[in-house]
Amino acid sequence: MTKTGNEGPRRMSVTGWLDTVLRDLKYTFRMLARTPGFTAVAVLTLALGIGANTAIFTLLDQVLLRLLPVKDPQQLILLTMRGRHYGSNWGGNAISHPMFRDFRDHNEVFSDMFCRFPYSASLTFGGQAELVQLEMVSGTYFSVLGVRPFLGRLFTPDDDSVPSGHPYIVLNYDFWRTRFASDPGIVGKDLLLNNYKMTVVGVAQPGFDGVELGRSPKLFVPIMMQSRVIVGNPEDMLKERRTRWVNAFGRLKPGISQQQAKAALQPFMHSMLEQEVQQAAFSHASAHDRNEFLKCWIDVLPGSQGRSYLRRQLSTPLWVLMAITGAVLLIACANLANLMLVRGSSRVKEIAVRLAMGATRPRIIGQLLIESLSLSALGGLTGLAVAFWADRALMKIYLPSDSGGMNISSAPDLRILLFNLAVTVLTGVVFGLVPALQTTKPNIAGTLKDQAGAVVGGSGHNRLRKALVIAQVTLSLLLLVGAGLFVRSLANLRNLGPGFPVEHLVGFEIDPSLNGYTPDRMKIFYPQLIESLRSIPGTQSAGLASQRILEDNEWDSGMSVEGFTPDKPDDHAQPYMNQISPNYFATLGVPIVAGRDFTPNDNREIKHSPDAFGW
Repeated sequence: MTKTGNEGPRRMSVTGWLDTVLRDLKYTFRMLARTPGFTAVAVLTLALGIGANTAIFTLLDQVLLRLLPVKDPQQLILLTMRGRHYGSNWGGNAISHPMFRDFRDHNEVFSDMFCRFPYSASLTFGGQAELVQLEMVSGTYFSVLGVRPFLGRLFTPDDDSVPSGHPYIVLNYDFWRTRFASDPGIVGKDLLLNNYKMTVVGVAQPGFDGVELGRSPKLFVPIMMQSRVIVGNPEDMLKERRTRWVNAFGRLKPGISQQQAKAALQPFMHSMLEQEVQQAAFSHASAHDRNEFLKCWIDVLPGSQGRSYLRRQLSTPLWVLMAITGAVLLIACANLANLMLVRGSSRVKEIAVRLAMGATRPRIIGQLLIESLSLSALGGLTGLAVAFWADRALMKIYLPSDSGGMNISSAPDLRILLFNLAVTVLTGVVFGLVPALQTTKPNIAGTLKDQAGAVVGGSGHNRLRKALVIAQVTLSLLLLVGAGLFVRSLANLRNLGPGFPVEHLVGFEIDPSLNGYTPDRMKIFYPQLIESLRSIPGTQSAGLASQRILEDNEWDSGMSVEGFTPDKPDDHAQPYMNQISPNYFATLGVPIVAGRDFTPNDNREIKHSPDAFGW
């Protein structure tokens, strides 16, 4: 019988290769067991190096690299208004709601658009109230993102019709599972949001946590319910063109690029601006302010990763930490390569005998690489545990403690496991290959003639070991210098202080609107609160503010000074704002160097929910 093809020999070749690898693994672990000290040091060194890199990559991947888990995220575009704004901003990358509607209804580049605004509200169910993060969203939010309901239904364009006329809630899957014990009967039930009755209509699909990293909404509400969610704000934000507050996303039509979309939107943008300057709100604006406002343009940003303040804050620190941990791993590789050279020098005679008896050099190099890869694998597995605990520590340091739901996890997923595997294999090759090559090229005749059996590595070994030591020292010095500068910077920041005395300063946050207080009731409540704080024995002063001290405030407004014309076109004021009560500066210990403090007669109404500070 004639046998065709090479399936049999190929199968035998694969089987033989596996048998060889298994034999080498058994031999490797026997050798490692004979030197437990070396094995422990090597595994611990690798665990720290690989674990640190895995830990930083876990955060870096989620914060900087990962796309939104939605349908075709590369097609998403985030719109933002650039230039001199005549009005207020409630957050970055924002436009007004009327501008969003105009773009949604009059464009040729997007298949559809949605808008959203993050906020906090009081949720009451079963007699228990809690403060939750939420997103107010347009009716197209879920359909544009391709998110499906897990239970019930999601919002539709029909939920964008009547202001305050769509009292519905869609729950986040994880929140439904933890807060409502995965009860499917929650659909159709009523919840109280800021003491206003709303009905649960659905639960979003698992794994969807909104479009902003670092802010995981517990529930979603139609943006038409703005007046019920943002209680106490007298503005009709759904109609006010001077208030930029919503993040607008669009899904590009097939064949439309980001630059094409930007170019196509500019003419319509300018026509909107020309209409806006004719409104009564611009009657007090100077000619300079009007001209600067008309120079505004619409910019389009990639929306595949959503919008995130964390990405802006953590980008540089994470890349710096990644570079540092990479340098630490290189030091570990140099150290282990040196140890492997020392370990290999004691086996030179054994290897020379094997070469003399007919073993090939590639075969022995492969066996030595299996040894280094085995050490690296043990270090990589241990490094996963190191990475998990390191990430938990880093999240406590870098991520805000009051974020109210951080959609960042320290648990490794498939991407992290693949990264860990790649680093493990690369590390094993890096610290194992050079010693293997150096160890397997001895002078066979000279080695076999050595009667004492003690072999010195030779000049080649010595030069290589010296080079590795120099590399370790150089990298270590660079890290030490960097660490010293970092510690010095921290010390300077600590000594700098916030600019006011913090001793005996006590702050707390209060929001009466979450308990159903109307603006009229809050006008009465806040003065009473200040008087109550002042009456506490030992209190010297008390004040209120709408923004917390040193908070990352994104609330700003255009400002012009009567009679002043900027020298430069870009020299305009768009300051961040805070609403405060009389005695606020005195409470903080901040002196007023010119003019006077506010008095109760200046403004008896605090429009937004303030923080209170007592001293």
